Amino acid sequence: MKKYHQLFLLIVSVLSISLFLIYRREYNRLHYVLEVFNFFGQPCNLTDLKDDALIQNDWGPQPIWQETDDGYVYSAFLIKATEVKAIALQNKAGKTPRTCYLWYEGNMTTVVGKFKSSRLSWNHTANTLVPYFYYCAFTNLETVPYAVSFSSKAKQEEDMPKTLLTNNFFNKLNDDVIACISPSFFDKNMFMEFISFHKMIGINTFLFYDRSIPYRLSKLLKALSHRLEINTTFLPWNYPKSDSSLTRMLVENDCLLRTYGHTKYVVTLELNEYIIPSETSSLIDTIKISENHFKLPLKSFCINSLTVNKPIALQNYEFINDISYNKVINIFKSASWNTNDDSSSSISERMSIHKYITCSDNYLTTVTDYSMNRFSTDFIRTTLVQLLLNGQI
Repeated sequence: MKKYHQLFLLIVSVLSISLFLIYRREYNRLHYVLEVFNFFGQPCNLTDLKDDALIQNDWGPQPIWQETDDGYVYSAFLIKATEVKAIALQNKAGKTPRTCYLWYEGNMTTVVGKFKSSRLSWNHTANTLVPYFYYCAFTNLETVPYAVSFSSKAKQEEDMPKTLLTNNFFNKLNDDVIACISPSFFDKNMFMEFISFHKMIGINTFLFYDRSIPYRLSKLLKALSHRLEINTTFLPWNYPKSDSSLTRMLVENDCLLRTYGHTKYVVTLELNEYIIPSETSSLIDTIKISENHFKLPLKSFCINSLTVNKPIALQNYEFINDISYNKVINIFKSASWNTNDDSSSSISERMSIHKYITCSDNYLTTVTDYSMNRFSTDFIRTTLVQLLLNGQI
């Protein structure tokens, strides 16, 4: 009888340990869901997730496209102790500025600097506006200017638009990777899913160049920033034209200058583009393999018909096998300051970028790529995706 009693206790012990291990595994798998649902499985109130916002990074004065004599200037940066660099668009038929003027705090008048310009590589001859860098050098080392103006003709100082300067010389390195998002079409689900996925692979800081994101959503993200452990910044983008490729190049250059000193690497994406590490689930671990900046192959996936209650990036695993659809995107080492540097090392076997687009051609040849699928479980369980699926956003 004693043997049966011992056998019974052994069976109970084995069952108890097994149940405990199963419970522990399921608890860990539901880690993200528990942030959104209370114990009884009902959606929690969105206000319960809101917390004190994280202290946001200082990205300098808010940039804005301002009209000059024959073009536009968006932003300006102190890149050396005695030199300013500005991002500009110049009318082909117009004159390049001849003079730059520096503004100092406490001075009623401007100081004339030494102007020069360089045209960015741009092959679209149909455009009437051409991208430029404007430079303004000065000799005063005692004080730092707070703004710059450019002009091709003599005019009164009150008539010269000021571009406020961003000074990145004293920035503290806070991030491994920062993502800058070029303005494109807006979709609420794509917006939230983009942030959720890239946060999941290790990007915590996002700079959105914004012309269409609803204020309600930008305010919501700031309210959730502490809980989600993300920093989101929305920079105005009142670009005078609708050329998406030129917009992206301008954003990429502004992003590289603006994030200098804040991060090790920086990438410019659109809302429908996802960085996919091939070997690990961490972008940071993949990037640390090399010190160079990288050229990433872009794969385009058609999403003509969408399923409700499923992230867009999980709805198609067939990318278009056509070179006209699949291009290259760079992850830059922030310290380089140079988007024209061709020393990139291709790491196509370690990372790629998946882009989700609407396709007009139904007869495209495709290739299967399931690399996104291994992120699917954790992706669906992220806080923002759960809020979307349960109608809380």
